[in-house]
Amino acid sequence: MKLKEIKNLNQRIYELDDKVTRDNKVIFIAALVFCLKNPDFLNLSKLTSNINFVDEAKRPIDQIVEYAENEIKKLNLQDSTIKAVNDSLATIKGANTNLDKKREDFKQFIEDFISKWYISIDSGDLFFETLYMEIDKKANSKDGGIVLTPYFIAGLMIDLAKIDYKKDVVADLNSGTGLFSILAQSRMLKDMDEDYSKGKISRQEQEQYKKKLYNSIVANDNDSKMVTLCLANFILKNLNENLIFYSDVLKLERSSFKLSDGTRLQPTKAILNPPYEDKFKPLEIVEKNISLIKNGSDENRLVVIIPPQKFGNSKDVFNKILNQARLEIVIKTQDDLFKDNKAGQPASIFVFNTSRPHKKDDVIHYYNFTDTGYVYLKDSGLVDKNGTFASKKSNLLEKISNATNEIKQSNFKRTWTNFYEVDKEIEIDTKIDPSKVATSKEMADVTLENIKIKRMLEEKQALIDSVNNNFQDKDGSFESYILNILSED
Repeated sequence: MKLKEIKNLNQRIYELDDKVTRDNKVIFIAALVFCLKNPDFLNLSKLTSNINFVDEAKRPIDQIVEYAENEIKKLNLQDSTIKAVNDSLATIKGANTNLDKKREDFKQFIEDFISKWYISIDSGDLFFETLYMEIDKKANSKDGGIVLTPYFIAGLMIDLAKIDYKKDVVADLNSGTGLFSILAQSRMLKDMDEDYSKGKISRQEQEQYKKKLYNSIVANDNDSKMVTLCLANFILKNLNENLIFYSDVLKLERSSFKLSDGTRLQPTKAILNPPYEDKFKPLEIVEKNISLIKNGSDENRLVVIIPPQKFGNSKDVFNKILNQARLEIVIKTQDDLFKDNKAGQPASIFVFNTSRPHKKDDVIHYYNFTDTGYVYLKDSGLVDKNGTFASKKSNLLEKISNATNEIKQSNFKRTWTNFYEVDKEIEIDTKIDPSKVATSKEMADVTLENIKIKRMLEEKQALIDSVNNNFQDKDGSFESYILNILSED
């Protein structure tokens, strides 16, 4: 669906009820998606027999919710997921909304949704994500909702996970709307179709892999509204709804993931953006995800976007993580990534390999990806203003693919006359000793800024050692350099 069509849909919803909340808006659209699981609801000639738009005893919106609930009963859902979805649908019933206040307009909206918007939703669209976040600037300050992971960063995280359609099962256990699930499935389908077109797999193999992909995504959230939107996305994308869970992620076990016939699934990749507030235990969630996917394969990975200071603030949990997984990559992202959320914090992407524990000789590669090409515009959010993101991401991924388990020598050479300059290269490498993480805040601090400071201190000590701690500013250049720094604004 084109962006202008989603904007039109969005505007029409607010014309029905200009006070509708962002959450209720998307729950309403999800309810219509559930109704459309029934072919009868697609038939406009039967619409008034399905929904009585003039009934004074039962409002049309309540009838739609009831219709949606009946369709949900037919799906192969977890019991807890059914309850979560029904609880969400209850929020748009009765006095909770005025969407159907103008009965004729409401009927026309339903007809237009069925005949225009629904049929134009493409398999690759981020429909609910766009409707919820990107173009909705009508939500007032008290209706901020949650801030979803920007799709361009979510796509980068999918790249970093290195998903293999032939064997991977992806865990999206803080799913929100299911963005990572959608992008993971899209990537696997794209790779599979490319392999078929190049003759790498046969038509029979392609059909077998398509069946496998139906069961290749496991999603979970503990917010009933997000579970509802995730279910709507799974329906639109033809994924197995039985693999959507409504649970505290910390209570999930490997045995939780199984098909309706009892066959167990073993997630091999995890991609997540956990809640950042300490009360929700974000680092414990990372550790839990690692424990759920860890099984010794060198290709198993967890990719998470999280404020880097969380690791230094929870040294014991970070120590547990490193005892299970190797930290390979840290990518610093732009500070305004979550600007729509006033409480948002600058975050970095961390890539863990779960094949073995981290060792003190393992090299961690840091990348500064604060210049993505995306800029924040007040009325539009983050926009790739000059269309440069694709090339910038490609350059980043190339640097990552060429990295080795060795400390890369910097082109920057610290001297007495650039003593206080901070290295601004986009790459820097470091090592951390897992045995010291639990007791040393300095070792546990994995922010890019701290890594640079530690590198600078090492370079400073090397300079001091080179002159046997007996430096003399013979030509006055060092003094002049210091005075210039101190005089800067």
